[in-house]
Amino acid sequence: MMLKDETGTTLIELMVALMTGLVIFSALTVMVITTMHSSARVTARVEATQRARIAMVRVMEQLHSACIAPEIAPVREGSTGNSLKFVHQTGSAVSPTPILSVISYASGKLTQSDYATTGGSSPSWTFATTPSSTRTLLTDVGPIPPSTSIFSYHRYSAGAISETPQATPLSGTEAALTVEVRAAMSAEPMLSPVSDAAAASNVRNSATLRLTPPSFNEGSPSKPCQ
Repeated sequence: MMLKDETGTTLIELMVALMTGLVIFSALTVMVITTMHSSARVTARVEATQRARIAMVRVMEQLHSACIAPEIAPVREGSTGNSLKFVHQTGSAVSPTPILSVISYASGKLTQSDYATTGGSSPSWTFATTPSSTRTLLTDVGPIPPSTSIFSYHRYSAGAISETPQATPLSGTEAALTVEVRAAMSAEPMLSPVSDAAAASNVRNSATLRLTPPSFNEGSPSKPCQ
């Protein structure tokens, strides 16, 4: 009489197979979650970068139109690291209309207030005390750590723009010598569920306040809008 074949999977072998499958499944799960998080982070950073660049371009374009006349200092006294005050122009007429703009950062928001001219003549215009318009340029924004300021102001030193920013708030003398404004800010994403620090986007730019390139100026430059 033939004995029945009792070969098969033992309990220990079954447990080992289950544990191996569980390890592989856990690894795949972690890989999928990591991939999804990385993709969401990239999407978040792209969205934050787009928002920040739109705001930065708007600020820089206005600064590039700030030289209304030769040697007119666009940046105003009292400007700080988080409050940029400057005069720029609107319109394409021979005699442009000056506007005083104040771009301020506070509580995660970058806003711009515009003040219309009420009289006076270049360079001693007078401006309204109440803004004609106020708009939000960017939300969920702040300085790039460890800095606590978004704006910095630079002057000429030995014929070149100094890398050392001027002390703020700017005095009348310091404002009159400011030839470059630099801006640096960090924007958080708004539309993405990712909220870690790696999703934030840092943008930097600068505007040199000139009417002509440096090569067209004789001697060592010292004042803006030459």
